Amino acid sequence: MDWSIIMENYPNGLDTRYDRFLQTRIGAGLNGTPVTTLSMLARLGLDPWQVARDLSAMSKETAWATLEKVMISFADLTHSAKNRQNIVTGLIASLH
Repeated sequence: MDWSIIMENYPNGLDTRYDRFLQTRIGAGLNGTPVTTLSMLARLGLDPWQVARDLSAMSKETAWATLEKVMISFADLTHSAKNRQNIVTGLIASLH
């Protein structure tokens, strides 16, 4: 891999195209601390930037269903189904 291309395009080493998606606050954890998409994905042991890239490459419908499953599996947030669906819709819109 040619790292110079990456460093040239992303001087701090991170792809900033997904900042809005990753930095979105999606709720408060059970202990009251804010949870962002990035923190949720990291706490699930997933690479947040890879997840963002993968979701953005999917159709909106597939990305939506995939992200909803991820959110359901994250036990530190409790959302009603409607609230979770609204959050997922907004997050997917930020990627597409």
